[in-house]
Amino acid sequence: CGKDKFIGSVTDAYESFDRDFEGDAGPISRSIGSGPVDAINWLLPLGRLLAGADGSIISCRSTSFDEPLTPSNFTPKRISTQGAAQVQAVELDGSGIFVQRNGLRVYELAFSAERMDFSPLDLTAYCPDVCAPGVAGIAVQRQPDTRVHFWLTDGTVAVLVFDRTENLLCWVKVETDGVVESVCVLPGVPEDAVYYVVARTVGGATVRFLERMALESEARG
Repeated sequence: CGKDKFIGSVTDAYESFDRDFEGDAGPISRSIGSGPVDAINWLLPLGRLLAGADGSIISCRSTSFDEPLTPSNFTPKRISTQGAAQVQAVELDGSGIFVQRNGLRVYELAFSAERMDFSPLDLTAYCPDVCAPGVAGIAVQRQPDTRVHFWLTDGTVAVLVFDRTENLLCWVKVETDGVVESVCVLPGVPEDAVYYVVARTVGGATVRFLERMALESEARG
């Protein structure tokens, strides 16, 4: 994607955008923005291909039967005017989580049988300031339960403990004597390994550390 355009390559030829290639396997080039400032910030492959732009969330579909996208069977449909920040959205069991364009609100994109498309749900409705002053990035932890780590521009982290099946939604703030600059999650047994990149001041100089969050089995008693 680029600016307000979706540009897809030839099937199985990811560096080929040959416009003379004919057929359903050919490249897709389509404008899906709604204006000169509606740049596309991320793509998310869920049940449909979703695009997060500055002024809207767009669902790219073929037909109501969700056939494969082709150059002649590609219909972008605006499903929300919330808009998306320049923070890559993440997939979570068939739904998506993205940051609204102001950088403060977090939304879930879940499929709605009533609308027959994806619909946004505000996950920060009860605590709208939990991600202030703004989200810098997202990382997803799945074990021992689902925890979505949002590292913020002020060096703190807002953790969303999330389970749609159990109707569980809880926010936890994480702060340390330093600045969290990034978060990485590696699959593990019985718990995922969560690493924070933390900038700390040591002896008057800024030093960066790769620090692992303690497992629950290491934090009891």
